[in-house]
Amino acid sequence: MSALTPVGAVGRTAARFGVARDPGNLPIAKIGSSLTVNMLPKSKIPRTGRIEPAPKNPVVAAVQTMRMPYAKIFWPNSNGCASGLRFDDWFYQQNLSSEVAEAAPRLDDIELQLRNFRSLRESQHRIERSVAPVEERFSDIENDVRYLHPWVQQWYQRRV
Repeated sequence: MSALTPVGAVGRTAARFGVARDPGNLPIAKIGSSLTVNMLPKSKIPRTGRIEPAPKNPVVAAVQTMRMPYAKIFWPNSNGCASGLRFDDWFYQQNLSSEVAEAAPRLDDIELQLRNFRSLRESQHRIERSVAPVEERFSDIENDVRYLHPWVQQWYQRRV
């Protein structure tokens, strides 16, 4: 884990609203519909007062059970981890997908600046053909919070 404070490590959104830890998945920062009823505006609260999660597709559930064990082996040995990137930095690249380019500005300023810093630092390591120091690597994928994933999912939900 890096030398950042807990808020700097998980980001302001996760520190403010909490982190959803679904067994067999990476931790995800809570935003939007994943908030509790008390955190939602009154117009978004259902009449029952409960927010029911959508049932998972059986195929998606089967893939998710295989994904986490594979990620535990793959991520610590990957080039992205050796360059000091977090999982969402590597998975969601702004230059490859337009949805990420639209979702990234919704991040908090500090999270966006840290993302840009890690990307520039990773470019520097590639040019110098070096790797990040061990203390700058996010090698423990179970504790790496997916800070950009909820914003990209929200973008997809708006498009549908």
